[in-house]
Amino acid sequence: MVIGDGGDFVSYAGKFIEPARPGNWLDPGPFGCLGAGLGAAIAARIARPSSQVVLLLGDGAAGFSLIDVDTLVRHRLPVVMVMGNNGAWGLEKGPMQMLYGYDVIADLAPRTRYDEVVKALGGAGEMVTDPAQIGPALDRAFASGVPYLVNVITDVEAMYPRSTFGV
Repeated sequence: MVIGDGGDFVSYAGKFIEPARPGNWLDPGPFGCLGAGLGAAIAARIARPSSQVVLLLGDGAAGFSLIDVDTLVRHRLPVVMVMGNNGAWGLEKGPMQMLYGYDVIADLAPRTRYDEVVKALGGAGEMVTDPAQIGPALDRAFASGVPYLVNVITDVEAMYPRSTFGV
């Protein structure tokens, strides 16, 4: 099961991830909100205990719900979380720059160690800066048997290609 927690990172994922069967991709939809992904991951892990559950989220979404890793840990629900960490509110930053030539309040702290937050809550994780290390990190995450965050540092300049401004 793959759950997308909104944002630019999940926009990219939606282009490339093809679910194996119906019901294996969950996201809040085009007008959904950030932060709903961890709740969906908890529910998916309970509803399908033998399935691998992966939560895709950006660093913006993590600000809303990463503390819910505590629930995963307390209830022994291993979920693999893959974070695209670009240090920005990507869905806001890019369009503001395209429309106005500048952006306001769209930047987050760069390279934040959200994996360390997950460790502090009783899970595990690691930061990945080299794309070649994503596969091995995912292998370690699935083998861990605990909530695990793969904190992938991404380029804030690599924005999702939009065909409209949405206004």
